[in-house]
Amino acid sequence: MRSVLETDRRTFLVQPQSRRWLSRRARWIVCLTVGALFAATLGYLVDDQVRAHHQFEQAHTALGVTNHRTSTVSAYLAGLRRDLAVLTVQVGNDSTALNQDASELTGAQAALAAAQAHVSQQKTLIGSLQNCLGGVERALNALSVGKQSRAVAALESVSQSCSTASTSGG
Repeated sequence: MRSVLETDRRTFLVQPQSRRWLSRRARWIVCLTVGALFAATLGYLVDDQVRAHHQFEQAHTALGVTNHRTSTVSAYLAGLRRDLAVLTVQVGNDSTALNQDASELTGAQAALAAAQAHVSQQKTLIGSLQNCLGGVERALNALSVGKQSRAVAALESVSQSCSTASTSGG
């Protein structure tokens, strides 16, 4: 027979049946709630990734367009640099030609001034010669009619013009 102490002891030694922490229905609700939260989080993350991918694609497309425009503008600028270099050479050549033309023009102006001075001298000489010739003609006409005093007076009136003409090389 067993004693009461043994029986009580046994109850302490034997483990009682485990109590279920949650009932089956509560576990289902917890699992469904956890599953719904997981699905919502997964849906949010997938949507976020789709948006990020879309933004990346837009940025990548914009970068491609920008690269294309940059290469187009760079090619255009290279052409402009070549044109500018050609124009710089042409301006240098034209400046040199302009300086030469200006020098030639200065020489031509000096020659023209000298020619004008010579023409002025020749004009003065021609005037002196015409005056002298007129006096000599009058003197010859006076001598032809026998008026010697008038001939001398005509020659004396043009003596200065005749001296100028003879010293000027006329």
